[in-house]
Amino acid sequence: MKITGIEIETIHVTERVDWTFVHINTDKGIRGLGELNPSVRRADELGVLRQMGETLIGRDPRQIEKLHALFDPASLDRIGFRALSALDQAFWDILGKSLDAPVHALLGGACRDEIRLYANINRATRGDRSPEAFARNATAAVSDGFDAIKLAPFDGLARGIDKAEDAADGIACMQAVRQAIGPNVDLLIDCHSHFTAKGALAVAKALADLDLFWFEEPVPDEDIAGYLEVKAKSGLPIAGGESRMHRRGFWQACNDNILDIAMPDVTIVGGICELKKVAAMAEARGIRTAPHGPFGPVTTASSVHAMAAHPAFAILEYAWGEVPWRPTLTLPNEKISNGRITLPQTPGLGIELDEKIVAAHRIAIT
Repeated sequence: MKITGIEIETIHVTERVDWTFVHINTDKGIRGLGELNPSVRRADELGVLRQMGETLIGRDPRQIEKLHALFDPASLDRIGFRALSALDQAFWDILGKSLDAPVHALLGGACRDEIRLYANINRATRGDRSPEAFARNATAAVSDGFDAIKLAPFDGLARGIDKAEDAADGIACMQAVRQAIGPNVDLLIDCHSHFTAKGALAVAKALADLDLFWFEEPVPDEDIAGYLEVKAKSGLPIAGGESRMHRRGFWQACNDNILDIAMPDVTIVGGICELKKVAAMAEARGIRTAPHGPFGPVTTASSVHAMAAHPAFAILEYAWGEVPWRPTLTLPNEKISNGRITLPQTPGLGIELDEKIVAAHRIAIT
């Protein structure tokens, strides 16, 4: 089997978000599907993605490790890793289809029949980041069946916050959400690295009675000492690592034991291949994995397969409430019941884009 080329589709989602998908075509008529991380300039990403696609022509997409080595992860930058991550998802989709097997079966077999999700309600705020708005969205997500809710209530505040008083607005949002959802729904907080260690500990103390599921990225990635201090003194499970790339990016975090929960992102870390390896590396240190990925349904599907085959999986991120047509973007439609996705049993990733929905939301790309 040989790669004949790639095709790229971008669809408009919200005023903040577009989703970009890549298809890898082969001479056997099998197409692989992947999703591109949207967090850098699309023109830059697409240029690198197309360059990599040219390099792939004539190569066997099933030789996934060989293709990763071709691009030398040691020399890839942030944009290169995002392009490789999208291509890797498509490699696995092709491999599964060629062997008539779901991707999770190729990764060692399923450890579970369904994947638990938490609803990230941050992107459903539509600019209203008041406690009342967060509480409304949290209540709606619980009504949809989710039993775990996450928000990032400090976005828009300054960085380097050193005391709880300067984070009072975000603390009020967390308190409003806990009151709205009650005590039996897990509540997760994402700090987006807004604090010093001193400030993170002050905020953790202020939130102590909310029974948080985890405390995500309280300090910047490079502040190893800060992570260790917050982990030792906060009394909360510490999660993080969403921006780290490849095993190399997680090596120090695992070696220094700064995390209780690792959050590799399948669109950043290097794709399904690296996500599984990072999760295994973390497991060896007693660290559970909860992939980051508040993006489109292909990101979700890729993470579902990887975590289905990982024993130390914790929970998976889901971008709740962005657009009502999201479930219809794929065939079969994305189906979530009681905050869980049932493990697909069809070949590859088990989904295809619905061309009618794509056509309705397609935007031109250059």
